[in-house]
Amino acid sequence: MLVVEPALKGGGKRFVGRYRFPSGRLGKQKEYALGVYGKGHGQLTLKEARDTWTKIRAWGLESGEDLQGYKQSVLNPPKQDSPTLGTAIKEYLATSRHRESTRKDYANCLNNQVMPVLGAETPLSCFAFSDVQRDGRTGRRIVLDMKKDLEEHAPVQADKALMVLRQVFGYAIDQGWMSEPNPAQGSRHARSSHVVQHHPSLTADQLPTFFECLNRNKPKGSLVVVSAVKILFLSFLRVGSLAGIRWSEIDEKESILAIPAERMKSKKSHVVPLTQPMVDVFEPLRDLTGEYEFVFDTGRGGKLPHMHPSSINANLFKLGYKGMLRAHGVRSIPLTIGQDILGFSPDVIRRQLAHTIGDKVRQAYDRSSLLKERRDFMVAWSDYLLDQGLKV
Repeated sequence: MLVVEPALKGGGKRFVGRYRFPSGRLGKQKEYALGVYGKGHGQLTLKEARDTWTKIRAWGLESGEDLQGYKQSVLNPPKQDSPTLGTAIKEYLATSRHRESTRKDYANCLNNQVMPVLGAETPLSCFAFSDVQRDGRTGRRIVLDMKKDLEEHAPVQADKALMVLRQVFGYAIDQGWMSEPNPAQGSRHARSSHVVQHHPSLTADQLPTFFECLNRNKPKGSLVVVSAVKILFLSFLRVGSLAGIRWSEIDEKESILAIPAERMKSKKSHVVPLTQPMVDVFEPLRDLTGEYEFVFDTGRGGKLPHMHPSSINANLFKLGYKGMLRAHGVRSIPLTIGQDILGFSPDVIRRQLAHTIGDKVRQAYDRSSLLKERRDFMVAWSDYLLDQGLKV
């Protein structure tokens, strides 16, 4: 109905709706203010007032609520709680396309380093880049303080934590849970001052002494582990690829060792040209593990069906090379000697190392394997190691 105010109250006209709540004769009679009559901004015509009142009454009948709650429930609904950091992390990991080992590594980092500090139940709104929170810090400052605290005892993990958290926040931004900028974004000021230490390796003039120690086998390493160290030098595979070599992957007829994609860091299958010294190392193992699936089967059981990748480093330490040589450091030796002493192209050596060559355009169009050139290099490399004292 249209109510005309008396002159003492300004003489204005307004629409109200009258109803009973609870509905029925016993309900209390109430009025719902619809708005001011008129055709200006924020005012209602007779038709608009009728339509609005019809909509409000329909809501009351459907909900059974007092019409006074219409504005709060429909026109100004309560804001949904912001998704939490824990929710974002859980969904990010569930949808990640990283390989399983990487996903587990990221999960450990987030669960053990990030969430205990930032809190799994903390709403993502608390990490808004420039918004000041109750403690006086912005979301960016909260993230950087977390990283700074972690740097004190684990500088390498601190950089990783920021990188993985950046991906989590990036996922949250894509979902519309947060707005740019990303509070964990990288910058030169956010980098750790930690200096990366490369894996220790050997120079050309240190190889004869090392092979003398390896051949003498003073720590009495097993045939399986000592053979694995020799294949490491001859093939310079990553230990994760090497430890799980199957007999079925060795094709002496084609003279290749084929490593499947699932054991390669690049997730691409890799071919190692077999050389005679490599075949000579594998041959004694056939009598020991030839009936099993894996070349480096220790017969001890355990979590892995083959030699644990860490066994190679353990053997190097027992040989007295702790702090002087690590398994991964062996990979730098052929790249250096192959160029400086044997005179091979770095492209050929890096392809044998299974490195990514060139930019994305070259990777997309350059499908050559350079297998002949790589085979020539592997033969020269094997001969070089024999000259330095490696016995097979």
